[in-house]
Amino acid sequence: MKHPKGSAEYINRLNKIKVLNLIRESGEISRAEIVKQTGLSAPTITRIVDSLINTEKLAVQVGIGESKGGRPPVIVKFNGADSYVIGIDWGRTHIYSVLSNLNGDALAEVDTGTEASDSFESDLERVIDLIEQLFNKSGIDKRKLHGIGVAAAGFINKRTDNIEYSPNFKWENVDIKKPLIDHFKVPVLVDNVSRVMAQGELMYGIGDKFKDFIFINIGYGIGAGFIVNGQPFFGFDGMAGEIGHNKIIGAAPVGLKCSCGKMDCLECYSSGRGITEIAIRQKDLYPDSSLNKLEKLSTEKIAAEAKNGDQFALHLFNQAAEYLGQAIAATANLFNPAAIVLGGRVMNSGAFFTEKIKTVFKREVIQQPNRNIDLLQSKLGNQAAVKGATSLILHEVLNFRV
Repeated sequence: MKHPKGSAEYINRLNKIKVLNLIRESGEISRAEIVKQTGLSAPTITRIVDSLINTEKLAVQVGIGESKGGRPPVIVKFNGADSYVIGIDWGRTHIYSVLSNLNGDALAEVDTGTEASDSFESDLERVIDLIEQLFNKSGIDKRKLHGIGVAAAGFINKRTDNIEYSPNFKWENVDIKKPLIDHFKVPVLVDNVSRVMAQGELMYGIGDKFKDFIFINIGYGIGAGFIVNGQPFFGFDGMAGEIGHNKIIGAAPVGLKCSCGKMDCLECYSSGRGITEIAIRQKDLYPDSSLNKLEKLSTEKIAAEAKNGDQFALHLFNQAAEYLGQAIAATANLFNPAAIVLGGRVMNSGAFFTEKIKTVFKREVIQQPNRNIDLLQSKLGNQAAVKGATSLILHEVLNFRV
């Protein structure tokens, strides 16, 4: 139930949110230090902390600190060990699901390759089965599950939470939330995979240093997630960040049709799907290429051959990096972030690919003596999306919305 702004209940909720987040971010902190950092009175802090310990059970007293004169300080910390959340990275080529506690410790995971059927109903059944596997593997009490977060590829309308269209899956106007809520009886949050990865980076990656950054997801497709003042940016109805569906910069169009229906999008050349499709289309033009000896080409196989010096494979990745570097620089020039983070499975291809992107980016981004946009590779690796999906629910817990 929402409380009117200015009411005692509303102010108490805001204060409780402030205290809980401070406890979590601090690791361990004394009640006296909470009073000092929040500016709230000691009785107010005592009441809030006692409630967090005894009622919400989101904090725990861990001991008594060293006295510097007077009463020894009571130390508390965030208590996420016995509360749980599930994160789902629902991709075209794989589904990665993790059950973790609110401290972020993974307790069970299932990562399975998929051959998507373009049937939402059959893919949904697969996801439900994977979630049930997590419960069976972990043995946790389902009553302690706070919710399920889902990262999915597609144009998600945040006013309806439906996926209006997914080029990767060919879904149209599908509702992921309702069937999962009906089956598991817990809150479910769904968002675009690139924005979810950005939120994972905010919660578990560079968020301790940067609160304004762009996450570029280079995987089967290409997307971006924007974090502004520590909050995700959605755009008018939730479709901000579709960098992969802009026409490539700096080259004459050659007539590749994108999965979105337009021609010569960035995804056609620089995504995992795009690199592989060009390789299949053009390999006969390079009879000496080692790619002709491989069965069922994939981005990973092409990257391996590029590392081994195959000129055709190197050309594909250099072309992908050239277009990516230009597109990322153009985005940086428009939005002026503090940092840009590169993630997604294609970023596992090797240092040669990453360095080429950085070189092009530095060439194309506006340079000023006192302006330096950090271009970083995500340290979360293939866990960025699933950690972001977990963070969707954790964010709701920290704001007392679930």
